[in-house]
Amino acid sequence: MFSQVEAWKQSGLTQRSYCDQVGIKAPTFNYWVQKSKHQDGSSGFVEIEKSISTLENHYEVIYPNGVVVRLETNNLKELSALINLR
Repeated sequence: MFSQVEAWKQSGLTQRSYCDQVGIKAPTFNYWVQKSKHQDGSSGFVEIEKSISTLENHYEVIYPNGVVVRLETNNLKELSALINLR
């Protein structure tokens, strides 16, 4: 569905003309266009990557916003809670 939306954008056609050419119902295609807008990051969700460096029981958690938390602990439950913080 997203490849169809990209093909339409590059075609220079109106949605209606594109749909007529490729045999897609206009309301269906319009729905696809709306869904593709959310794929561009406008949905408010962001992908989160977490990295952890370990040295014995010293840990460093780096969050996507740049916050760095360093701690020394043997409590893996505490560490897990920091990693999964939302």
